[in-house]
Amino acid sequence: MSNLKIDTNSIIGIVGAGIMGRGIAQVAAKAGHQVVLYDNWNGAVDNAMKINEKELSRLVEKGKITQDQKDKTTSLMKPTMDINELAPCDLVIEAIIENKEIKQAIFKQLEDICGDVCIASNTSSISISALANGLKRPDRMIGMHFFNPAPIMKLVEVISGLQSDQQLIEDVHTLATSWGKKAVYVKSSPGFIVNRIARPFYAEALRLYEEGVSDFATIDEAIRTSGKFRMGPFELMDLIGNDTNYSVTQSTFDSYYQDPRFKPSLTQQEFSQAGLLGKKSGSGFYAYEEGKQKGRDQIKKVSASNNKLSEITIYGSLGLADELIPLFKKAGINVIMTPGDGYIEFNGIKLFLANGKMASEIARDLDDKNIAQFDINIDYEVSPSITIATSLLAQKHVASNIAALFSQIGKDTIIVKDSPGLIMARTVAMLVNEASSTVTNGVCDECSCDIAMENGVNYPIGPFKWADKVGSVYILEVLDNLESFYKDTRYRADRGVIERTIIGSNYYE
Repeated sequence: MSNLKIDTNSIIGIVGAGIMGRGIAQVAAKAGHQVVLYDNWNGAVDNAMKINEKELSRLVEKGKITQDQKDKTTSLMKPTMDINELAPCDLVIEAIIENKEIKQAIFKQLEDICGDVCIASNTSSISISALANGLKRPDRMIGMHFFNPAPIMKLVEVISGLQSDQQLIEDVHTLATSWGKKAVYVKSSPGFIVNRIARPFYAEALRLYEEGVSDFATIDEAIRTSGKFRMGPFELMDLIGNDTNYSVTQSTFDSYYQDPRFKPSLTQQEFSQAGLLGKKSGSGFYAYEEGKQKGRDQIKKVSASNNKLSEITIYGSLGLADELIPLFKKAGINVIMTPGDGYIEFNGIKLFLANGKMASEIARDLDDKNIAQFDINIDYEVSPSITIATSLLAQKHVASNIAALFSQIGKDTIIVKDSPGLIMARTVAMLVNEASSTVTNGVCDECSCDIAMENGVNYPIGPFKWADKVGSVYILEVLDNLESFYKDTRYRADRGVIERTIIGSNYYE
C-alpha cells in the first residue's frame, strides 16, 4: 500500500506538450493546480502555451470565465524543456507517442527524478500492466485516459493495472471528478472501455457497405436519424482519420487474438493505403472542400405513393415500435389490434420490425412475396425518418406504399437493400453485446460503461440503456439470427446477454 496521496493540492506534471498534453495541463491549471508542462522538442512547450492562452482568451470573450480566472490559469502553467523540473510533482501524466518502449524509458527517468510519485499514462491502447513492468514501483503506475479535446470532453478512464495501488486509483478518480470530469474505473485491457465498445459502430457500417446494402451517405443518415447519433460512422471515421481508425481496429483485433468481433475492414485498409484519410487529407468516404463535407445529402429515399391509408391491422406486439401506434391514430388511421406474431398489415403488405433476419427469409417462411422490415429507432415520435428493406421478391409497389404510410405520420422513408438486421438493429445489438462482454470480463460495470460511451464518444444513450429500451430478449434474438445467417462467430451472444434474458430484468430498475 502506497503512502502517496493525490488530492486537490497536488502538483501536476505533464509529459508531452502536444494536443493532449497541453489540453490536460489547461484542465489541471483551471482547477487550481500548479502544473509543470514538459516537452524536450524545441518550441513545443512555447507553442502549447500560446495555444492555451488563445483558447482561454476565447473563453473570456464568450463569458465562460473571467479575465482573472484566465490570468490565474495561465500563471499556474510552467513550461519547461528540463525534465528535472518535474521533481516536485505528486502526479505526472504522460501524453506522448503510443510506443511502449519510449513511454517506459520516460517512466524510469521519472522514478529517478521524482521519487515518490504517481505516474499516469494517457495511453489509449497500451496495457497499463505492461507499462508498469520493469519499474521500481509498478504499484504507482496507472492509466488516466482523457479524450480529445481534453478541456471539453468530460470522460476520463482511470485504469488500474495488475499491480496498481487501489488507493491511488481511488485518489485519482476523486481528483478527476474534482476537475469536472466524468471519471470511470477501468481494469486494464485492450481498448479499455470506449475504444473497445465503439468498434461495432464502425464495423457494422463497413460490412453493410461491403455487402452492397447501401452507400456511405444513406448509412450515415439512417444512423443519425434513427439513433440520434451526432455523426454517422463514415463521417466520424473521416473526422478521426481512416488511417488512425484502421490502426486502432487492427491493434484491437490483434490484442484479442483475431477474434472475428474485431475484424478490420478491407475497405478501410484500401482507403488508408490510398491516402484517402478523410477530412485531414481532403478526401475519404466523402470529399471535402475548404473543410466542408460534400455529398452528405445523397440519401436513398422512397417516394410515397398517392395511396392514403385509412386503416391498418397490427398483429400482436411490435415491441419497441409499439410507439408508432399512437402516431398512426393521431394521423387519423384506424388501427385494428389483433393477436399475432408482431407485424403491420395493409394493402397486402406485411411489415415487420427488423430482428436479424432478412425480409426475404421471412417471405420464404410465410410463402408471401410482399414482406418488408423497418428498423428500430431511439424515438419514433421525433425521428424524421424510418429505414426499411423489402423482400428481394417483393412487388415494386411495396416500398412506395410503406412510404405512404410513414408519410402520413410525417416521416421520410430511407430504403436499403434487404439485409439481416438492417442498420440500427444490428449496430445496437452489437454495441450491447460488446458492452456486455466488457462487463463480463470485469473491465467495468454497466453504469461506468454507459457513462463512458455517453461522455467519451457522445453516444445519445449508453449500450445498457439501449438494452433496457429494446429488451434483452430482442437483443439476443437479433444476435442469434445474425449468427445463424453469417456463421462466423462474430455475432455470438455474450453470456451476460443470455443471463439477462434468463433473469428477465432490466439493467436499470
